[in-house]
Amino acid sequence: MFKVLNNQAFFRFWLGQIISHLGDGFTRIAIVYLVATLSKDPLTIGLVIFAQLLPTAFFGIFFGPLADKYNRKWLMAGADFYRMVIVALMIPFHHSATALIILITFQGLGSALFDPARSSSIPDLVGEENIQPAISLSQSTRAAMDIIAPSVGALLMMANNYTIIFAIDAVTFALSAFFILSLRNLGKINVAKDVSTESYFNSIQSGVKEVIGMPALRFLLILLIPITLVCGILNTNLIAVLTNEFKVSAFHFGFIEAATAVGMIVGASLAAPFAMKKVKPSKIFLSGTASIGLWMILIIPLDRFHVLYGILPVYIWSIMVGILNAFLNVPLNSLFLKVTPAAFRGRGSSLLGITASTASMIGILAGGWLSKEVGVLYGTALSGALLTIVALLMPLLKGYRSLSDNRSTKMEPESKQPVAAN
Repeated sequence: MFKVLNNQAFFRFWLGQIISHLGDGFTRIAIVYLVATLSKDPLTIGLVIFAQLLPTAFFGIFFGPLADKYNRKWLMAGADFYRMVIVALMIPFHHSATALIILITFQGLGSALFDPARSSSIPDLVGEENIQPAISLSQSTRAAMDIIAPSVGALLMMANNYTIIFAIDAVTFALSAFFILSLRNLGKINVAKDVSTESYFNSIQSGVKEVIGMPALRFLLILLIPITLVCGILNTNLIAVLTNEFKVSAFHFGFIEAATAVGMIVGASLAAPFAMKKVKPSKIFLSGTASIGLWMILIIPLDRFHVLYGILPVYIWSIMVGILNAFLNVPLNSLFLKVTPAAFRGRGSSLLGITASTASMIGILAGGWLSKEVGVLYGTALSGALLTIVALLMPLLKGYRSLSDNRSTKMEPESKQPVAAN
């Protein structure tokens, strides 16, 4: 996995990811905790995630073609500088949950532009043969920053110093942009001669037609709807469980987030890559989906264990959440980049984001309603049961066989992959 860092261009790309995720982690933990404590309403807590996803759901279709037509380096750098300004504006408004949610929405516009460009740049930097190890490294890096950032963020929150948290995040966006701008060849790779001459709106139409026309990709998009919808419910309820049911402090809230990231590192850097050498990514994706659902059901006995043994069972449970998430995210991203034609990766990434974001937003609203009807604990368990049912039904669908049988989704052993220089 770490062999891809021998590529100096990807190494700088990766450093930019480290810095950006570090600052994002500070801000995310601060905003979630601020909104949770200011509102004490699961639906309002869900609006934080809702606001992050809204721009991708509504504007992603217009941003995806830009990653296929224009210089990705400048798109990503511009998005970073834009988000730097938005985060800086959060400093004077950190006492208002409403203002924070509005600013998060505007920050999401930058992410909606940045993410398709970043995803489609990975194969350009590492080559088609090294997509899977690059994805594993990217997921592991994100998880590592999710350990460090919430931990440091929790310490800063104990001092009630939210100004420093937002200021640090603003600076990290600027540093990330400078690392991206240092990549001279990024954005100069033309994946298809006719992409630059195709009109903007025609490129949107052709991108949708190409992605939807591929059985494996079409099934992947359809499958994401129920999965991300349930995950939206889970995201809303889990935060409410920690803050309102388990009554965790700001200190433990940050470190529980870090514990989840520890599991993600183990899963993304060790367990999932090892499994993908032995088993098809589609089967790992299936088992990961089922396992997360079953693990969410166990939140009911976790409540009892928390009463008997304190906070330790919550940390253990959170670590396993991270490990199981890796068995969903790593094969999903690898499958997408392997199956999508190079000339359509920007538009394909945007469609993937639109599908996931829209379903997640519906799930967030449903999660807020469900928590009020049955409580956050039983709402979380019920969501897990629904996710398990989805996983059990997946093999019965024709599209799953198409995804499973697609030759391009089979990963070669790492020993056969040439070393390349996110």
